[in-house]
Amino acid sequence: MMERPTRVRQYLAAPLNGGTAAARMRYGVLLLAAIAMIAGCGGGTRAVRIPTLTPDQVRTLPVTLTPLDDINSAADDFGVAMPLDTTIIYFTSGRDGAKSNQSIFYSRWKDGRWNTPALAVELNNERAIGVPTVTPGGETIYFSGEGFGFGDCDLYRADAGPRGTVSPEATPWTVPENAGMRINSVFWDSEPCIAADGSILYFSSNRPGGLGGRDIWFCRRARDGSWDAPINAGEAINTAEDEVTPWLSPDNNTLFFSSNGRPSLGGFDVFAAVMINGTTHVRHLGIPINSDHDDICFSLSSNGREAFMASNRPGGRGGFDIYRVAPVPTLTDPMTVVRGIVRNHNGVIIPATIDVHDLASAQQTGSFNCDPETGEYAIVLPRGHNYALTAHAPGYLFNSQQVLVSADLEHSNEERVDFTLSPINGTVRLLVFFAPDQSNLQKESRTDLDHVVRFLLVNPTLNVEIAGHTDNSGDANAAVALSRDRAQAVKSYLVANRVPADRITVKGYGAAQPIADNTTEGGRAMNRRVELRVLEPK
Repeated sequence: MMERPTRVRQYLAAPLNGGTAAARMRYGVLLLAAIAMIAGCGGGTRAVRIPTLTPDQVRTLPVTLTPLDDINSAADDFGVAMPLDTTIIYFTSGRDGAKSNQSIFYSRWKDGRWNTPALAVELNNERAIGVPTVTPGGETIYFSGEGFGFGDCDLYRADAGPRGTVSPEATPWTVPENAGMRINSVFWDSEPCIAADGSILYFSSNRPGGLGGRDIWFCRRARDGSWDAPINAGEAINTAEDEVTPWLSPDNNTLFFSSNGRPSLGGFDVFAAVMINGTTHVRHLGIPINSDHDDICFSLSSNGREAFMASNRPGGRGGFDIYRVAPVPTLTDPMTVVRGIVRNHNGVIIPATIDVHDLASAQQTGSFNCDPETGEYAIVLPRGHNYALTAHAPGYLFNSQQVLVSADLEHSNEERVDFTLSPINGTVRLLVFFAPDQSNLQKESRTDLDHVVRFLLVNPTLNVEIAGHTDNSGDANAAVALSRDRAQAVKSYLVANRVPADRITVKGYGAAQPIADNTTEGGRAMNRRVELRVLEPK
């Protein structure tokens, strides 16, 4: 096996802690080629000999790389993000029109080609910006930015805002916000990837605690929807050299990344890591994805059906070019895409937020904004979980609905879940669960009951009625008693979580207030419910 010293890109004018801000960002955001290890804070380098693979030592995949000639330029183009709407892509480029040496651009697929890329104006400034990742519905984007954060490079987030005079071809982004010190450090943090279900945020960083130069790190979504502290991906992924441009498949099963610290064809190669029986297995993605040049930024669309990467191999238009990889070289587990619209009780569109919880653990896995103009949302849910989707907006009661994605799902599918939000002084059906003819709350009830707890603690002047209802089967007196006991079980949970008992009235209505026809099982299921009703002030 041949060996070679790690190469250093000629355009790097200075190590990370020296030179101009633009030079540091070019070093930081791109990491577009093998970089000599920076020793400590001094910026010196040491020669590191990495084994080089020959083509006959690497498998050849039955895939084709097609350059995106409508998009590539004479400058560096890399880092594609594509939501469920596969007619739009976001990417990074240093082409003419960039506000700095790198900016975020977008392009629309129209009339059989990608239109001329346009600058995503709201996302960019005079410092280098790039490497975007977007949520499936396209309503939130994360990216890297230099110069205004806590360290050399930070992660930022922007949400879709009101359209106003913005062209229908573009997304009207709000002012980007720093992702905060929980995620960012005073070091270099870049190249984010948000999981399709919103549960994990991957990125590359040179912060202390890593195994080498740049390591892959990740944050998990905390139960309350915030981000937990970053965790190093460990020695199964990271090496003593650089691991960059992480990308998680939409089923959360495969992590793609580029590394110059593993045996490769040359420079940075693309690798894929999968978990099998609790052990992480990393494989080289082979030829033609990898070459004897630098191959980075492998990414998948939110539906897993499109794949892209960037490379500075010969034959491109200049620098790094973007390539489409077809067919996608990895299988994605079947998933459920949930789409819907949020309206109020009068049918008016509401710019709401959708929180996603795993009902078995009460763990929040994601939080997604609706389009502020249309009220639409789109969420990707991996199979094998029972989910609660909760829509909420200021001035309205929350509303939760259940979506079960079976572990036996054989093909990806779509479900429609629309929400109607009642005013804050209205009534809402609670997503609580009981065994037949029983009044003990099942554990899946925790998610929505915790929403009630938060609602009542945030609105300390409001009193509520917890109303139990049944269908018309069985003895009427027994139905009243069961409905009352179920409502009382809800009150007991709320009181145990610091809600004063005198703010909660319990009523059992039995079958007296049906909302559907009791002659069908579907209608009877709708009538078996527990509701929260906000009471008028006394």
